[in-house]
Amino acid sequence: MDAAFANEVTQELRRLPMPGAGGATGGGWPEGLPESLGRFCAALVAANAHLNLTGITDARGMAVLHVLDSLAAAPLLAGATTAMDLGSGGGVPGVPLALALPSLTMTLVESRERKAAALAALIDELGLPPRVTAVHARGEKWLADHAVDVVVARAVESLPELLKHLRPVRQRFRRLILMKGPAADDELAALGTRLASLGFPRPLRHEAALPDGAGRRVLLEFRMELARGGG
Repeated sequence: MDAAFANEVTQELRRLPMPGAGGATGGGWPEGLPESLGRFCAALVAANAHLNLTGITDARGMAVLHVLDSLAAAPLLAGATTAMDLGSGGGVPGVPLALALPSLTMTLVESRERKAAALAALIDELGLPPRVTAVHARGEKWLADHAVDVVVARAVESLPELLKHLRPVRQRFRRLILMKGPAADDELAALGTRLASLGFPRPLRHEAALPDGAGRRVLLEFRMELARGGG
C-alpha cells in the first residue's frame, strides 16, 4: 500500500465536508475516518495494478467519485445492522459505507471470481473481517440463503433487469438502495405499472450533489415493507 497516496486521498477528503443524501452535508468528519478511507483507496489502487477494479486511480477522483459518492447513501442506512453491496466490483460503495458506519456488518457480493478474490485480499489487508466480508456469488443466489436489512447497488444493471433478478428474493431485505445517474428518472418512468407487478413499491427519490462540478447522484430507496402492506 502506498502511504503517500493514502495521505493524498485523506487530505482531499479533509478539505471537503462529509456528504449526506438529499443534497445536505454532514459537516465535519469523524476522527480517523478520512485516514481509513485513504488507506482503502491506496489498497484499491495497488490491487488495480494486477486486476482492473476501477478506472479512477487519481487521489482526487477517488476521493470525490468513489468515497464521497458512496457516502451519499450513508443516511439511508440509518438503523440497519446488516447490508449487502450487490456487484461490489472494487468494494464501492460497500467498503466506504462500512468504514463510515462502524455498527454495520457488510457483505460484498461479486459474481466475477477473480474480482471477488481481490476484494477478499483487500479487506484482509485493511483488517476489516469479520465485519466486512467478500463472497463470490450472484446477488440473487446469495440472497436466497441470506437475509439483510439493506441491499445497496451502484451502477450494476438497468433498473428493470435488476428488479427482475431480485423479484424472487425480495422478501430477504427490508430496503433496496440503488445509486443511479440522471437516467434513473427515465428508467423509472419506463417501468410504469410494471413496478407493482415486479413486487416493488414506488421508491423514494433522493439526490446528492458531488463537489467541484462532479455531478449529482440519484438514489432510489425502495422500502419493501410498503410492498408487503406495512406502514
